[in-house]
Amino acid sequence: MAMDRIKVEERKDGVYIVIDKSDNSVEITRKDVLAAIEGSGLKKVDFNVVSDLLKSQEAIVTGKISEENLKPPVDEDVIFEASRDKMSATIKFKMPENDGALLTFDRVMEKIAEFGIVFGIKEDTIKNCIDKGSDKDYSEKFVVAEGKAAANGEDGQILYNYDISGEKSHPKILGDGTVDYKEINYFSSVYAGDVMAYRTHPTDGEVGTNVFGTNAEPKPGKPAPKLTKGKNTFISEDEMELIAEVSGQLVVSGKTLSISPLLEIPGNVDFSTGNIDFAGSVIIAGAVLSGFSVEAAGNIEVKGIVEAATIRATGSVNLYGGIMGRSKGRIESGCNVFTKFAQNATIIAKGNLKTNALLHSEIIVDGAVDLEGDNCFIAGGTVIAGEEVRAKTIGSHMGTRTEIKVGGNMELSARYEELKASYLTVKQQFNQLNESYEGVVQNEDVANMDAKRKALLVQLLQNRNMLRDRAEKMEEEMTEMMEALKRTTGKVIAEKVIHSGTSITIGSAYKYLYDDVTVSVFRSVNGVIKSEVFIE
Repeated sequence: MAMDRIKVEERKDGVYIVIDKSDNSVEITRKDVLAAIEGSGLKKVDFNVVSDLLKSQEAIVTGKISEENLKPPVDEDVIFEASRDKMSATIKFKMPENDGALLTFDRVMEKIAEFGIVFGIKEDTIKNCIDKGSDKDYSEKFVVAEGKAAANGEDGQILYNYDISGEKSHPKILGDGTVDYKEINYFSSVYAGDVMAYRTHPTDGEVGTNVFGTNAEPKPGKPAPKLTKGKNTFISEDEMELIAEVSGQLVVSGKTLSISPLLEIPGNVDFSTGNIDFAGSVIIAGAVLSGFSVEAAGNIEVKGIVEAATIRATGSVNLYGGIMGRSKGRIESGCNVFTKFAQNATIIAKGNLKTNALLHSEIIVDGAVDLEGDNCFIAGGTVIAGEEVRAKTIGSHMGTRTEIKVGGNMELSARYEELKASYLTVKQQFNQLNESYEGVVQNEDVANMDAKRKALLVQLLQNRNMLRDRAEKMEEEMTEMMEALKRTTGKVIAEKVIHSGTSITIGSAYKYLYDDVTVSVFRSVNGVIKSEVFIE
């Protein structure tokens, strides 16, 4: 190459250029010579000497072209810069001069160590820059190390076990995509002892490391705000939990949680409220519409009418507007029930029932059914009471089928009915086995049976006898229960009239009335229902 035959040399008295033109196959042009001079970095050059040397016919020509000294070569270098937080470091390559040498990977790594960088070094980035040689971008800063930032601790929080935002108070979407507007969950019930909210502990965080290997200390989290004690709540001794003191309705005021043992519905129970399931008592100012339900761990009061709905209370139920059940309405109470009237409804209570009218309803109470008012009456349906049934009028002059049942011991009556059903099953099984046994004995030669056949017959006999013994024991128990039921003190009172078509059961005694009976009290005397004149 032409450039290989041109040398710029520094001597004692100046700078000389040596041009070797001995190889005729290589053409040396003025451009080649000027490029060599430019590469030397000389500023003041005697170009007349250059022209003369190019014109010379000698094979090798030498001439002094400058009084200056040649600049020494400058190798490629890097400039380091660390971020203010020392979590990253960059290098910027400095271009070599005067044919200076390029940096190697190892030399860059040495310089990084000299700068003090020991953590998070990006060797791939460095290798990529070295591989580009002089084609690298000398204007760009390359990130060659990144530290690991400290993870600051998390602040303690107050977390809630109940939705205090109200965002979940919307209809429930069912699995098939339809919407159940009855299940809105508009009210949150809380039970005594429930943890309503709790504080979490702050965390210390995680230590980081900067590019110089120094630990970066995290900022620890702040303690959670203190819990606020609302009405009917208390805070645990370690101040970490807010606990319900009573059961009731969750009341949210800002970040303060309280419990109201009473839930008041200002209007109807309908699509605007959905079904109600509450841990305390419930007062409903309006009606309970058909298809909806109200359940409470306390008492339930309804000021309006109850339609074909379901009412369940652990305590008492008061229906000031009555219930018009349309054969679907149902009232269940763990205590007493008061209703203005009940029509085509079912009422089940552990205590007493007070009302003014029962029309074609199914009533089961452990205590007494007491109808009050000048014209109170029972017409149609079945009324079952543990103690007594009292009304001005029972039945209807049209002979409407009305059943009145009074058992002094409702639990004993229920056990008697269960035992009776079991007895009938056992008796049927005994009869079947007995028929099979008698059939074998009468139709086969038992004495000459093989061993297997005899074993089956013996097993059949044992099973039959076991069922016979069980049936006899059940008969004894049923007899004892029947005697106890005969001693019931329950009674049925019709202060005005009890119409024909009414049947009365007191304990185990039964009576059907074919004629009207006025002003009467019915009792069971030695298993026979007898009536006497009612005296206030």
